[in-house]
Amino acid sequence: MVKHILFDFDGTLVDSRALLVKLYNEMAAQYQFRMIRDQDLALLRSLSISERVNRLGVPVLQIPKLVVAGRQMYQDNIRALHIVPGMKEVIARISAQGIRSSILSSNSEGNIRTFLKNNRMDGAFKEIISAKHLFGKHHSIRKVMKQWGTPPSKMIYVGDELRDIEACQKLGVPIIAVTWGYDSPRLLLSGKPDYLVNSPNELMRTLLALT
Repeated sequence: MVKHILFDFDGTLVDSRALLVKLYNEMAAQYQFRMIRDQDLALLRSLSISERVNRLGVPVLQIPKLVVAGRQMYQDNIRALHIVPGMKEVIARISAQGIRSSILSSNSEGNIRTFLKNNRMDGAFKEIISAKHLFGKHHSIRKVMKQWGTPPSKMIYVGDELRDIEACQKLGVPIIAVTWGYDSPRLLLSGKPDYLVNSPNELMRTLLALT
């Protein structure tokens, strides 16, 4: 039985795709990367994050600098963001069941806490954990497991990207992949997640069955 749930933030809990495309295009204009057009979105959702970086011509060595700049731009626009419809109810139901839930995200803790406060969800999560490794989220998950003293079988991760699936598989942590985030359902299925859900209601049913 699962005792602790780790939620990803952008894409899974927060509908931030449009904002992140806008912020990326602002940086692309400044650094002369390829910009994202509306007609590019479906293809980009079908690619892994490393494949997207290659297709857009973003130098890997510049990614850390861009992430820092992007987080500041994100913070400046955070009031425009909204929680994915239905996810607030999922979190409330899980909390009512006495299940511990936390956020693990490559976004900054400050941005996440500001969003939660703006949406009156300040006390919804036990912890906000900022993952430092964009391409190695398993390092952050392993650190969390060690801090909690929790075996993989007692945890579950809820995420929306192939890299979330790959990180969990390296550690034996079960994962529920949601289809309304950044990666397409086909890309998610290619990673063979333990569960694939298409709506917050389906996610709630899956979580309640596991806890």
